[in-house]
Amino acid sequence: MADAEQEAARARNEALRLQVDSLLETFEQQRRELAEVQRQLAETTAEAWSSDGLVRVVANVAGVVLEVHLIPEAFKRSTPDKLGKSMAEAAQAAARQAAELSQRAFAPIQDVAGDVPDLSDIVPGAPSLKDLMSTLLPDPAAPGADERPEPPAFDDEDEDDYYRNRGYLQGDNR
Repeated sequence: MADAEQEAARARNEALRLQVDSLLETFEQQRRELAEVQRQLAETTAEAWSSDGLVRVVANVAGVVLEVHLIPEAFKRSTPDKLGKSMAEAAQAAARQAAELSQRAFAPIQDVAGDVPDLSDIVPGAPSLKDLMSTLLPDPAAPGADERPEPPAFDDEDEDDYYRNRGYLQGDNR
């Protein structure tokens, strides 16, 4: 009977070893794929225009603005306040598009990870692949985005004088 128990224990050990080997193989495959996706994403940008067509923003996959382009007539067709809102709108659209690109790039790796038990489920203390994946996807929403500082006080007459007298060219930053 001891031989039967030992044989059963060996069979369980062998099954567990095969399962762990399979998980390690999957982990290595995901690690290679992840490195390739990260390399591709480092070179990826998203571009968006404001709804008024005055501002174009380019952002990286983390939603960080890399470039802001204004059409030449932007200052003639808009006010500083409206232009600022157009910039924010285009930046947010570019960040959303960048987040979508990231999600699509990581989707195949996440699909593979969803089909197998997590490494930490089988080997106590091992890193969780699912937790690792969730930390790699950037969050385009900046913390504290709702907290806006109070803008400097300008009345319309002061603002007109600022532009009329070309204060912006003389370094009058108010």
